[in-house]
Amino acid sequence: MARKPGWRVVLGRAAWARHTYERPEGDGLKLLGSVSKGAQVGALAMTAEGEYVQVVGDHQMPLKTKEIAKAIANAPKETNPEFLGTTPPWLDVRNESPVPVVIVKKRRVAVMPN
Repeated sequence: MARKPGWRVVLGRAAWARHTYERPEGDGLKLLGSVSKGAQVGALAMTAEGEYVQVVGDHQMPLKTKEIAKAIANAPKETNPEFLGTTPPWLDVRNESPVPVVIVKKRRVAVMPN
């Protein structure tokens, strides 16, 4: 009899950054990493009430705390020191780029001589 697959958790910023965006200060969610089980994949977060949720974009799905706590205990942490505690380069906002200028020109209309 095959064993039922359990939740797989990877902790760290780079793990959750693929599935959702960083929450503003004071938001009720604390992003921990990523969580997956079969086709279900998303960011792992903890609510202000202490419950675990799977987050994809803005959508939140509640998870069973007992199962997730067990998966977190066995979870690998990110090993790439380049991304630990920093924003991945593809999520950095570039402040040096200039604001685009849009010029709207009047359309020329051909006037036919009589």
